[in-house]
Amino acid sequence: MQKSHYETQNAGHHLNIILIAENIRTPENVGMMMRLSEAFGVREIFFAGEKAVDFTTKVKRASRNTYKTVQYTFNSDAEFELERLKKEGYRSIALEITEKSKSIHHFENSNVDRIAIIVGSERQGVSDKVLNLCEEHFHIPMYGQNSSINVVNALSIGFYKITESL
Repeated sequence: MQKSHYETQNAGHHLNIILIAENIRTPENVGMMMRLSEAFGVREIFFAGEKAVDFTTKVKRASRNTYKTVQYTFNSDAEFELERLKKEGYRSIALEITEKSKSIHHFENSNVDRIAIIVGSERQGVSDKVLNLCEEHFHIPMYGQNSSINVVNALSIGFYKITESL
């Protein structure tokens, strides 16, 4: 029988994970990123960029009330936040298909307990400026004809892979 939310005890982890979401425009994606980030114990989300979405009822609904418990900032500067986090010792990881990206299957959790994960807009992905600041690029291998998946689906896979070795 399925357990209720009140009967479920989730395990915590020791990582400090921060999400930088650049130019995410769809309210549902913003809300689902909040929900997903809460589920994976993300410390903070920076919704960055000129095209960042406003905090609306759609965002609240999609987040399933996690907007009340997850720390987030809208309209922050992705480059500034990433530079700041790197100075604080964060490992910077872009989830994007690039010339230097490796399969997410090759992700290894090093001794760094601080990780900044960067995802980009639904249409354009992570900007070149931000990609150039990231230490590592990982992509999700796909086996069909399509070359991309929804940003929240990609983030789900990325969060799972990054936290699975804890």
